[in-house]
Amino acid sequence: MDKKFTAYCGLCCLDCIPSNGELFSLLHRLDGMLEKLQFDEYAKLKSKKQTIFNEYPTFVKILKEISNLRCALPSREGGGKPNCEVRQCALNHGYDGCWGCKSRRSCELLEPLRQIHPNLDLHLDLILELGSEKWFEKRGAHYKWQP
Repeated sequence: MDKKFTAYCGLCCLDCIPSNGELFSLLHRLDGMLEKLQFDEYAKLKSKKQTIFNEYPTFVKILKEISNLRCALPSREGGGKPNCEVRQCALNHGYDGCWGCKSRRSCELLEPLRQIHPNLDLHLDLILELGSEKWFEKRGAHYKWQP
């Protein structure tokens, strides 16, 4: 796998929901279809008998917010959080990534990531051992809710 997909923090950019191109393509198509059909007007009619359709504007807001999560570039090419503290720290210290840092296990910058990504330390160990191009096949689940 191309090492550009190894984020500075030790995650695989391809595993991240915001980088899922298919998801954002579907969201774009759904948004266009709902607008074309004027589904907002249909929801108003339906809400007279099915009150859940009163929530349609909230549904549209949520779809827009999900669309705003899109990350089109890997971390190494400027994707992800624009002012990523982890990326800045690694670059400021001259590291290719957090796996090069001896204090990474106690790093406060990585702690919020550990709450969502339980295999972060495993990934950092694998990258240190195998390199940023060869660790992908051995990586664990990306998110804590994944098996």
